[in-house]
Amino acid sequence: MVGTTFLDGENINLRTIEEEDLEFLRNGVNHPEVRVYMGNRVPQNLETEQEFFDNILSNDEDVHLLICKDEERAGIISLTQKGDKPEKMAEIGIWLHPKHHGKGYGTEASELITDYAFKQLNYHKVYARAYDGNTPSQRIWEKLGFTEEGTLRHHTYTQGEHKDVVYYGILKGEWE
Repeated sequence: MVGTTFLDGENINLRTIEEEDLEFLRNGVNHPEVRVYMGNRVPQNLETEQEFFDNILSNDEDVHLLICKDEERAGIISLTQKGDKPEKMAEIGIWLHPKHHGKGYGTEASELITDYAFKQLNYHKVYARAYDGNTPSQRIWEKLGFTEEGTLRHHTYTQGEHKDVVYYGILKGEWE
């Protein structure tokens, strides 16, 4: 049984993350097609996922939700507060299990959480980042009207090479 629905979309919903989801999270972050874009360099086990759940997912400053299609877990999306509270900024992080790629779930989840960030949490700016070459992730932000704000050159190391990280952002007034 997955957690309770927090945000409803047309094709997916965003639900609370519960301890029963830890195995799914562990399997997802260890999947080769997911971890390559997350910067995970070491295997994650249930104990590390439990620590992640206790220390990160359960804090009351950030929003972490499970992306679900009907009752099936598809991925996770997070809205993490950045900077001091006066800046009112947050970063979106997202991953989907590869069997759910290409179905629009990432775009819909990102739209739901961006709308929530502006309309419920009164953020001024929301931003996201994508590794250069992660075209599906970059397309999400472009489809939703985020502006490419800059590229940090050779900012991460994955698959034996340094890669650029592209930042995308949108302001509350641009969203509305």
